[in-house]
Amino acid sequence: MELFGISPQELIVVAVVAVIVFGQRLPQVAGEAAATVQKLKRALNDLRRESGIDNEIRNARREIETNVVRPLREVDVAGTVRREVRTAESEIQGALATPASSPSAPPVAAADATPPAPAEPQAPRDPNPG
Repeated sequence: MELFGISPQELIVVAVVAVIVFGQRLPQVAGEAAATVQKLKRALNDLRRESGIDNEIRNARREIETNVVRPLREVDVAGTVRREVRTAESEIQGALATPASSPSAPPVAAADATPPAPAEPQAPRDPNPG
């Protein structure tokens, strides 16, 4: 079990060193340290209150909640995806059900039709006729 990221063994070492360094004055020094920490906390709280940063943070959180978080909660992603998939599926089924015929497409030749005969080659012309 750690306290402030310090293991119990480290806490014991710190306590022993504090007793050795401060000796009989340890309770007095600890009280002064605690008073100093309290003064720093009060000064920080006063600074935050005077600067208005708390109000700004509160307003920013409220604005984010209103403009981002709530609309995201209202979005039904799964339902939207389901609807899109159903629409695409019905379009595909409709396309498969109706034959694709285009008026500009050439007619399909029968399998037993004979191919056209190749054109006969023509003799080359003489560039200097006589």
